[in-house]
Order: sequence, then structure tokens, then C-alpha cells
Amino acid sequence: MADNIEHVITYWVLWEKFHSPALAGFEVISHWVPFLFFSVYFGGLADRFDCRRVIQAAQALFMLVSALWGVLLLTGTLQIWHACVLLVLHGLAGSLWGPGEQLMLHDFVGDEDLGSAVRLNATFRSLGVLFGPVIGSALLLGLGPTAGIFVNIAFYLPLTIFLFRTRFTGHTRDGGIVKHERVGLVTSLRVLRTIRANTTLSA
Repeated sequence: MADNIEHVITYWVLWEKFHSPALAGFEVISHWVPFLFFSVYFGGLADRFDCRRVIQAAQALFMLVSALWGVLLLTGTLQIWHACVLLVLHGLAGSLWGPGEQLMLHDFVGDEDLGSAVRLNATFRSLGVLFGPVIGSALLLGLGPTAGIFVNIAFYLPLTIFLFRTRFTGHTRDGGIVKHERVGLVTSLRVLRTIRANTTLSA
């Protein structure tokens, strides 16, 4: 939800300040391209390390980006290159967060209830996408963009604090973190092609 709150506030500010269609396009590209290029590698991090710490690192990056937006808005020094850097960092935080979150989900419920957990998680993610812009708009209209973006930092705190309190690491049901052989991009594509071929043969 905090992710989408930030989108509402920052996208509105950038349009009001720069009126740049190219920058508006970059806002979307910078959010999703990191998922495309780095999800495999960030998945490797989640596979090798404590997912609580990986997610907290992503949360810290999210909060840092929000704080930097706030400082730039407060001082009136925001420039296009600032915006581009912060948008990319925000996209990287999202792509770092995702794989660890998926492993934590399995660790919380195990194999038996995983299907239900995935459905419930997807529902609440959709609610975050729905209510994030609503709350972002309320902060924007009620407090203004500068105060609103600083308040947004607080929305990242509950999960960050919770991860200090839970005993689940993303790997407890697997008997701990297993050191896997590092897999490169080419090997990953070969594995996917093999899985696809086997699935086609089974069908």
C-alpha cells in the first residue's frame, strides 16, 4: 500500500513541476524494468539468506527513497535527474522485496495451506493496490505532498518491525538455508525451456 501511496504523491508532483510526458513514461518503466532484470538475482539472495533481512533491506530502501523525496520537496531542489534516480531505486526496492515475500509465505503456512495463503496474499495485495491511491490522494489533499510523503514512511514500519519479531526466516520448513550452486541467466533460461518442454509433453 505504501508503494502505491508514494506513486500517487510523487507522480502528481512530477507532473505539476515538469509537465513531461517522457518522465511520466519513465515513471512506469523504472518501476517494472527492475523486476524484469533483477528478480532472478534477488530471488537468489532470498534463497541464500534470511528473508526477513532481505525484506527489511528493501523496506529500508523504500523508506530512504520516501525520505529523500520529502527532503527534495521541502527544500524545493527537486530536479529531473533526482526524480529518475529515486524512481529507479524505488523499483529496485520492489523487486528486492518480492522473492523474499514469496518464500516467507511458504514458510508461514507450509505446503498444505499454501494454496489458500497465496489466494489470501493476492487478495490483500490487490487491496493495497486499491487503497494505496485512495490514502495517497487523501494525504496529498489533506497534508500536501511534502508532509504526505514523510507520513508515508510510517506505512512501511509495521512489516519492518514484525520481521524482527517473527521466528520464520523463509527457510525454517526446509531445515535452514541451503547453499545452492549459483545459477546464471543462461542456465535459468535453459531450465525454464526444459520445464516448458516437459509440460508440453505431459499435456
